[in-house]
Amino acid sequence: MPKHKFKSVNGAAKRKKCESVCSINPDLIKNVDKYQNIFNGEKECIDDCMSVKTSPFPTSQIFNLLEDKFLKGLKGELSELDLLEKDNDLYRFRQSDELNSVNLPYLYELKLALIEKLKPLISKMTGIELDDRLALFHAKYTRGDYLLCHDDELEGRRVAFIYYLVPEDWSQQDGGGLQLFSTDADGNPGKVVDTLVPKNNSLSFFEVSAVSFHQVQEVLTDKTRLSLGGWFHGPTEPRPEKPLRVEEEGNSSIDISEELFMSLINPVYLDINTKIQIQERFEETSEINLPEFFLPEKFQAICDKLKSIQDWEQEGPPNRRCTQSKYMNSDSDGEDGDCLSQVFDFMRSDVFFLLLSDLTGLRLHSLAPKDSDDEEGGEENISDEVNSKYKGRFRKWDQGNYTLVCDDDLGQAEFALDARLCFNVQNWDESMGGQTVYIARNEDDVLIKCEPENNSLNLVYRDKESLRFVKYVNNSISANNGPFFDMDFIYYE
Repeated sequence: MPKHKFKSVNGAAKRKKCESVCSINPDLIKNVDKYQNIFNGEKECIDDCMSVKTSPFPTSQIFNLLEDKFLKGLKGELSELDLLEKDNDLYRFRQSDELNSVNLPYLYELKLALIEKLKPLISKMTGIELDDRLALFHAKYTRGDYLLCHDDELEGRRVAFIYYLVPEDWSQQDGGGLQLFSTDADGNPGKVVDTLVPKNNSLSFFEVSAVSFHQVQEVLTDKTRLSLGGWFHGPTEPRPEKPLRVEEEGNSSIDISEELFMSLINPVYLDINTKIQIQERFEETSEINLPEFFLPEKFQAICDKLKSIQDWEQEGPPNRRCTQSKYMNSDSDGEDGDCLSQVFDFMRSDVFFLLLSDLTGLRLHSLAPKDSDDEEGGEENISDEVNSKYKGRFRKWDQGNYTLVCDDDLGQAEFALDARLCFNVQNWDESMGGQTVYIARNEDDVLIKCEPENNSLNLVYRDKESLRFVKYVNNSISANNGPFFDMDFIYYE
């Protein structure tokens, strides 16, 4: 859930009158002793009032939380709120500003009931000490909207909750469920092991912890998923330390034959005047798109081969990425191998490193000229040795695939040249996702957005303050195009 803070309602403005009282389900109040410390047990339970699941972490869903008369007035007030579009690497939906200062009568009564009536019950059920701080916001999800894997941990957050206002006929096929992830021995999320389907006038809640990884599944219907969500707060619990991440090392370029190189590349990119024009443009903008990069027959052969591959490796963890990748062996035989081995060796070849130097002005090869600024500055100790490295793989992009921005991603903590070339892209629309998006660190403003495009080599140079992600690919790809593929290479000077 996005980050918000909500002050104690004790200091709110004078209460406005409401046509009905905000009453919590009386059966819940009457049977609260039955549910005391139910989160500490090992058995799941369900009755007409609520259900409790213990795996992968304790989660409860309270049914028929509010009376129908109050609910009607609340829905009317929510429909009048201004909603802002929220769209970044982690989520896409519409959301209100935080509701701390909103003084509408039904919302005010609801906030008061959450603090005075529901909070003590949840504290009793979970055994968690809670104070009067409350965070609350209103969210609207429509077809294609989602909120990807996260754990909600932030100082003071102890219990997360979602109150659903959805059509009575909402079903699992409509999506929008609260999906719960398992965790491994290192505390990383694994697979979705349970889904709580939204039910009108129900409230789901769980303890915020180091293992409370969850997401809002993509909405797959034209129905609208409305909710009120937030957190109850309390004393911050210590968080266990996770093992230090180790970044994979890059690889050195290899030699390939001139025949293999020339059999793949469009000769226009070997023309000296073309290379000069591309370099001038790249030095101005730090990015460029090179269409029709491979010869048509070779490109089509690669497209056909990629569609036939079955053994894609699923990569995570899902709080960082959900991708399908294929890594070529470092000793792949591009000369006599299939078209994938050939194009992979092309991208990591010594001669391609030199071509990239010519196209971008970066010094990725020892034969590339030194930076003119260094020469003019009179620096005498500039080494002729170049130790450029690469990382590369093929990827398959289908519904549910994405990468997220992670500030501790070691691979994005250094200067690099990103190269992406896509295959089997048909009738693509930006609403489907799949773009490579660049943002400044700690900012949401988009610096560069690169749409998937057949046989176009996209080059982007990023510094240590630039981060990239691939936007979540939504369900509309299934009806329009099916999966597409790309080669993703990163080059380091």
